[in-house]
Amino acid sequence: MGDKKSDAFREILRIVGRGKKLQRDLTTEEAREAMRLILGGTVSDAQIGGFLVTMRVKEETADEILGFTQGARDAMQAFPKLDVQGLVDIGMPYNGKTRNLQTGPAIGLVLAAAGVPVLLHGADDVPTKNGIALLNLMRALGYPADLPPEDLSRSIEQTNFGVLNIGHLLPQWTALTPMRHHFGIRTLMNSVEKLLNPANAPYHISGFYHSAYLNRLAVSLPSPVSWVMQGDEGNVELRAGKKTRIYKADGEEMREIMIDAASYGFPDEADLSLPVDPHAHAELLLKALRGEAEAAANQIILSAGTILWMVERAPDIASGIEVAREQIKNGKALAVLEAAKELA
Repeated sequence: MGDKKSDAFREILRIVGRGKKLQRDLTTEEAREAMRLILGGTVSDAQIGGFLVTMRVKEETADEILGFTQGARDAMQAFPKLDVQGLVDIGMPYNGKTRNLQTGPAIGLVLAAAGVPVLLHGADDVPTKNGIALLNLMRALGYPADLPPEDLSRSIEQTNFGVLNIGHLLPQWTALTPMRHHFGIRTLMNSVEKLLNPANAPYHISGFYHSAYLNRLAVSLPSPVSWVMQGDEGNVELRAGKKTRIYKADGEEMREIMIDAASYGFPDEADLSLPVDPHAHAELLLKALRGEAEAAANQIILSAGTILWMVERAPDIASGIEVAREQIKNGKALAVLEAAKELA
């Protein structure tokens, strides 16, 4: 990024960094302008670093999250228009998972097999986890995770499934990744990247872990129908034998719903811990999609079935689970993956 000091950005730093008595929160428009400046290449690395750490200590307000998200979307290139109905944007944490199986992509494949067009997006080597994330796992599955947006658009239209490297539309964002590694803490960027909704999908689902953020998100969620899932490691996954909170944006409020896996026939918690090795995760996901790994398949079915209800494709969760189960049983979810790979 730029080495030149930005006087405009210095004023933003003064607002949030003058100590508890003098500092104040940014307005939505100030936060929007801050993100525009950061992604515009005229702010020094020192200014960006100071701002991200200051905001981490202060904690972002709802208005600030909204403004940062708007500013990032202002800078993002347009995704090609899709000829599909009811696209679902899934914002998985870009930094991935470090303890348990990453089932997010398989959930997307089940949704696609059930007739729901899905776009997932991510980036490489995102801190603080640097875990099993979307792109490294898709490459291990043999999927071309770096397709240009034009090719990806055609793939979604033909298979209902697509994975976007956000660097194609927002290279300024991924250019900041090396700097983010210096901090050792999550920053506002970890929140905003899940809310980018690059294709302007009418349905949005994102995964968040930190409870303090959940009730601030309603105004910044990017779609008419938006949900947040407080799933495994902050992902969009519900685990068997567990209770998981999901939240629906309702005006300026987040409506909480508790999903008890046992109520839907998944009472037994399973050990799905794996090393941070994308090939190990890919191997287990493929077994699950073939119906050979019951515990992993159950997590995929439970999660996808719940999402089918959330995006208005099933009348209730139990019905969604049956639809999801059938997509694995009949091999259609695996077929979506193979079709998407062939189109590349």
